[in-house]
Amino acid sequence: MQSHLVSFEYGIGAVWGYVKAPSAGAVEAQIPEVDVATEPPAWMTEAEVRSLKHQAIDVNRADVLDQLIRTEC
Repeated sequence: MQSHLVSFEYGIGAVWGYVKAPSAGAVEAQIPEVDVATEPPAWMTEAEVRSLKHQAIDVNRADVLDQLIRTEC
């Protein structure tokens, strides 16, 4: 499985995280509320990227969106 960077916009901001899935399409199919990014945003540091990758969430978890919100950088 690959790690895919995603963002979830909740009205006044967004949370970012990584989701483990076979493809970006699998992420979009399983969690339509998120946007899949091809690269981290310019403001995100390499340390933040490493931390989020370390906390990557399996796309098949029933609570994947809740977990994403908890791993916000």
